[in-house]
Amino acid sequence: MNRRPTHRRLAAVAFVVVLAAAACGGDSESSIEETQAPAATTQAAAQTTEGAAGDTMSDHTPMDQAGDFCGLGTGEPATGEPIVIGNVTTSIPGIDFSSGPLMMQAYFECVNANGGIHGRPLEMVWENDNGIPDDAAAAARKLIETDQLVAIGGGFSILDCAVNAAYYEEQGYNVVLAGVPAECFSSPNIAATNMGPAYSLLGAAQAVIAKGPVNKVVTSTGVSPAAEYGNSLAGIFIEQSGLEWEDVQYELPIADATTVALDLVNRAGDGGGVLLNYTPPEGLKILKAAEEQGLIDRVIWGSSTPLNDSSVAVALGEAWKGKVNVNAEFSLLDDPRPDIELYRQVTADYNPDPTLGSFQQMGFVAGRIIVHALLGMDPADLDDPVAVNAAIGAVKNFQSDHLCKPWYFGGLPLGNVPNNWDYNVVPDGVDRMVDDSGCFEIAAIEPILVAVREAEAAGGLTSEEPNNWTGGLRKIN
Repeated sequence: MNRRPTHRRLAAVAFVVVLAAAACGGDSESSIEETQAPAATTQAAAQTTEGAAGDTMSDHTPMDQAGDFCGLGTGEPATGEPIVIGNVTTSIPGIDFSSGPLMMQAYFECVNANGGIHGRPLEMVWENDNGIPDDAAAAARKLIETDQLVAIGGGFSILDCAVNAAYYEEQGYNVVLAGVPAECFSSPNIAATNMGPAYSLLGAAQAVIAKGPVNKVVTSTGVSPAAEYGNSLAGIFIEQSGLEWEDVQYELPIADATTVALDLVNRAGDGGGVLLNYTPPEGLKILKAAEEQGLIDRVIWGSSTPLNDSSVAVALGEAWKGKVNVNAEFSLLDDPRPDIELYRQVTADYNPDPTLGSFQQMGFVAGRIIVHALLGMDPADLDDPVAVNAAIGAVKNFQSDHLCKPWYFGGLPLGNVPNNWDYNVVPDGVDRMVDDSGCFEIAAIEPILVAVREAEAAGGLTSEEPNNWTGGLRKIN
């Protein structure tokens, strides 16, 4: 078996422990606390833009006219010179994030079939970083300096933010993407539609610990440049809850899932917890191997967002009904509200691989945000990178049925985490993931999320109204 086990306390994040204890009040008991919140409401209204590009764009509501959902709604194909959006994405064995940008491209195709951006079509190009830092750096420079694209958006990479965040800032690009490494959330000029593996696994840890594991919780992910960061926040929360934490990393792709599953359960011990931080193919290998060995009920299972995928729910079947807690950074895949119905329809009409899942939702929401920004611009400025990136950076209070709370591009000094409330979902034993929590607040156990919450409370970034159709907001402590 290819394995690189590690048992870490992560000195790089140790400085947050004191702050973390204060943020959680030192309470080691897990509970789910209901808070009062009005039910989600949507109103039929056109998107509004205040002032010119660079002013605040706000108050986009999910039930805008059908035309706003996909371009201008003319029913006529866009023509003319395309507006090209580029990104850097990782697609290698064991770490393939290409379904995210491909979903954004599918949404762009829907926009193009409905008049595009003021009559012009959108085009997406992406560069594969191959999991190699030099390739990631070269890709960003190609897109900006050689291809001279007006915007970078929709990428999904284990390296892009870490390698290129400073370069994007230097070049004046405000980037909307699906974040993985820490720099995607600690850079003022990058805003992710998702929470990334670290905050997502933290949410999974909150849900698992609320269900009462004993003694020890093990986190596990594949060996990658983002691996230690990806599991670090969950580790802090686990230890604050009075439990032992061990982190184990395995080489990807996993060659011997049977041994991996048994190793994780044995490390956690009977009644403990196991938290997985893997893409769907790799995570599913482990869970099915656990099922085959009769290990499902020996521990409490949890996972970060990637396993919130319809193909995973089908593959798990009856044996896993309610048995794995998956952090879902976006609303349920069968949510009946219009923005998610549009996502399903665009998938059916334009996506050549129509699996529904969180990765695809990340790309879809990124596309919606970019289109929202571009439609609010003067058509004469659409070829000006300065104007385009000012418009993207000015998006505030962008409401989407996919998210628990409205999204914004904050430009905050310590970094942006606009998606910081989400769901815990569990498989229904047949073919879908179902809500197990309602929207809940990710624990602010490190300085960035503390600063984000303070900025939100100060006003101007997002509304206080929850966008939550399943019930009231909850806190999982």
